[in-house]
Amino acid sequence: MPTEISSLPSNILTTSQYQDQQEKLVNKTDQLDRNAFLLLFTTQLKNQNPLDPMENEAFVSQLAQFSSLEAMTAMRNSIEEMANNSRTEKFITGSTLLGKKIDQVKNIVDLEKGGSTTSKADLLYPSPQAVFSVTDPATGGLVYREVFKNLPAGGMEIQWDGTDFNGAAVPTGLYEVELMIEKDGEALIVPLINQQKIKAVTWNDETSDFQVEISDGSVLNIADISRIED
Repeated sequence: MPTEISSLPSNILTTSQYQDQQEKLVNKTDQLDRNAFLLLFTTQLKNQNPLDPMENEAFVSQLAQFSSLEAMTAMRNSIEEMANNSRTEKFITGSTLLGKKIDQVKNIVDLEKGGSTTSKADLLYPSPQAVFSVTDPATGGLVYREVFKNLPAGGMEIQWDGTDFNGAAVPTGLYEVELMIEKDGEALIVPLINQQKIKAVTWNDETSDFQVEISDGSVLNIADISRIED
């Protein structure tokens, strides 16, 4: 028949008291971290009842749990370090794209000083007449216009030398371009492919990759870009 102890020293916990202490500690947080686990483990060793000590199996089990927690902590730190290194490398790569150009289906061209622009179109139908126009988006005024006759179906390139109707150079900046063709007596607007310059590079935490900002202010994921050139 086991001997009952009427009282224990204040620094010794009974099994039920220790369990209550564990529950209070666990309730302070939804997930035990490394420090909380170590605190529970050492508290149990220091305050276990000598008349009801922890069994060897329980001791070994908790040691195994602690070792597992240490391994997971080390793995997590390693993964976080790899992610940070990957972000740095990607961001450095992204910075090398500043000033590069990409093709986009847009009606915006970025005219540089002394430069020209090239707009590409794919005509699905032959057209007796097509009109290419350039507009200043700030004022809405027409800057340049060119008329083409008897265009066959297929690809075409339209170059604008950056001058107005009088042959004078216009200011650098963004301009709107449009190609309108005639088909069966109706006017159709043809989508144009124009080059856009990469102005800035930013990081996207959701995709864990960088984005680029182009001439017209649009932001694109790097995965959405298929061609980059000088």
